[in-house]
Amino acid sequence: MSLRRTLDPISILEEEARAVAQCFGVAASDAIAAALIDRMIARLGGTHVYIPLGEARRREAERQLVKNEIRKRFDGTNLKELAREYSLSPRHVRRILE
Repeated sequence: MSLRRTLDPISILEEEARAVAQCFGVAASDAIAAALIDRMIARLGGTHVYIPLGEARRREAERQLVKNEIRKRFDGTNLKELAREYSLSPRHVRRILE
């Protein structure tokens, strides 16, 4: 049996919520964790939720920084220069600017 099949996402979220509550000195950490899980089930129950790995999340944040920098630096005449500098195609830079 693979490790993925043995993980219970709800239990993991509940454990993490309890740990965060305890870190912030919340006395009723069990009640807070249970309430959070109830709210998540009410809002997300029945849907599939994808949680990217930390590395993917970091890369997405870096991509967003690059996009913001390109938007800030674009002056209307330097599209090809920005494409070269960020190792992107001019078409990709255009899509970022749209």
